[in-house]
Amino acid sequence: MSEERRFDDVREGVNDADATGLVAGEELITQAETLLPLLPREELHAALPAEHAAHATIDDLHAEMQSPAPNRENIETHVNNLRLLPELEARIANWWDDPNTQRFIGNLGQIGL
Repeated sequence: MSEERRFDDVREGVNDADATGLVAGEELITQAETLLPLLPREELHAALPAEHAAHATIDDLHAEMQSPAPNRENIETHVNNLRLLPELEARIANWWDDPNTQRFIGNLGQIGL
């Protein structure tokens, strides 16, 4: 079988898979796995008095998560600091322990960011 014919067969197989939704499904799975976990920022702010110094830490954590190159160590430092506050400990723990958040943090470690 010629190389050109093999490429045509592969292209045909991809088109058939795309028609069944398999390719689109894989794209959606990849997108879902790489989405940033949503920090409950507004909920965290609402749990603290307006003048509390931890508002800046919440914003710093949010900014780090939104950064083009998030730093895992900085994220963990912010999370650990926020977990020390009784008003936020459960909310941060629930967010941090969520499998989506852990997958995101794990990916940061794997890709070396």
